[in-house]
Amino acid sequence: MKVIKFSDAAEFHHPETLLRRVRIYGNPQLIGIKNMSIGLAVMGPGVRVPLHKHDCCEEIMFIIHGEGKFFTKDKEFPVGPYTLVYAPVGEEHGFENTSTCQTLEFLFVYSPPGGEEPIFKNFVKVKEFTCKE
Repeated sequence: MKVIKFSDAAEFHHPETLLRRVRIYGNPQLIGIKNMSIGLAVMGPGVRVPLHKHDCCEEIMFIIHGEGKFFTKDKEFPVGPYTLVYAPVGEEHGFENTSTCQTLEFLFVYSPPGGEEPIFKNFVKVKEFTCKE
């Protein structure tokens, strides 16, 4: 068993804004997990992530705080705490924090792992993964 605390997770921010932060808790390289990767996204008020897709994996997002909307090319879905969003492999999806004063925070899981790779490549690393087993 492994326990990874908030303070242990690798932390990144989007290169264009500090209002879009991500923590990676586990993937094959960090903790040897085989079939998934997991992280936490924190988006400041008004932050929008445009349509994108993951050809390598499906994604589940579970909202834990805030209000926003998730969308595809054709539909929008309002979300709030304890809402689960599922994006199949290859489906274009995006999301936006619609609040003017609160963060939108959600866990994301990729299965199989791989959807987190653009974060490692394109985001600015703020903190290394520091879990000591």
